[in-house]
Amino acid sequence: MHDSTTDVLRALLVERSVATLATLHEGRPAASMIPFAVHVSDGAPVLVTHVSSLAAHTRDMIASPEVCLLVTAAESPGQMPQSLARVSLPAVATFVPPDHPDHAPLKATYLAKFPDAADLFMLGDFSIVALTPTSARLVAGFARAHTLPPTALADALAQAHPRRPLP
Repeated sequence: MHDSTTDVLRALLVERSVATLATLHEGRPAASMIPFAVHVSDGAPVLVTHVSSLAAHTRDMIASPEVCLLVTAAESPGQMPQSLARVSLPAVATFVPPDHPDHAPLKATYLAKFPDAADLFMLGDFSIVALTPTSARLVAGFARAHTLPPTALADALAQAHPRRPLP
């Protein structure tokens, strides 16, 4: 993968703050929006989100943790929609309870990106979810598509983020 392609991937996952989350809802496809932050530990990136048990997508992830995220670049006037940079990330959702050793560093990563969300951690119905990508499909622009294994994703993100060890 060229440096410019790696830069596109990094920009999408580090600079963008929301993703479309695809889940199975009662056996049917469903999509919603979630805020996310990237946490890199031991070279393995996870996307961290904070979700309410009241949301259908939370119940969907509990029932079937296989999900897919889509992160897109912002639209520009006059730009062909097909040329928008985007990355699709099949992932596995893992709920991380407050007493788990990974909870504090994942929470810190999330709050570093979304400091205004601190009050939501006081609500008992919200949970930290670690979304572990199993691959990535990056479209860096028109006719610039790449399928990436988790190792390539980890390498690209490790260059942008300091490693934050999990206890």
